[in-house]
Amino acid sequence: MAQTAKPNLPIGYWLKQADHLITEQVNKVQAANGVSRSDWQVLNTLYEVGPVDRERVFGFMSPFVDASGLDEIITRFTERGWAERIEGSEGGTAAFQLTDEGRRRHRVILAAQKEVRQRVMQGISEEEYATVIRVLQRMVSNLEGDCEP
Repeated sequence: MAQTAKPNLPIGYWLKQADHLITEQVNKVQAANGVSRSDWQVLNTLYEVGPVDRERVFGFMSPFVDASGLDEIITRFTERGWAERIEGSEGGTAAFQLTDEGRRRHRVILAAQKEVRQRVMQGISEEEYATVIRVLQRMVSNLEGDCEP
């Protein structure tokens, strides 16, 4: 049965199904590059933020990966020569940044990632996408820090 034939399911279903399918597609496309969706997200964070400590990366990544999973990704990137540790940055804590090879790999992986994004966004206008983001941000804002129903 096509997903569009299930209009009465709640938003939680659609959020989880979309996340599951996005992860599945990214993992499939990025397998040729030896990375997963979580790997891509960490690589892209290092690219966009620049030298950054592990705690800040974890702040971005905590919905997707636990602390040990993040450490494994960073270790893998370091072993591959994609990232390097910078000692004594930002208040004495170690930070990480991409190496030249890491930036090169980011370009290759980004090209494949754009193909996934294009497929996901078929038939969705920029305005529709912006509306979805605003609605989800509002829902998160409404619920953040709220432990009671």
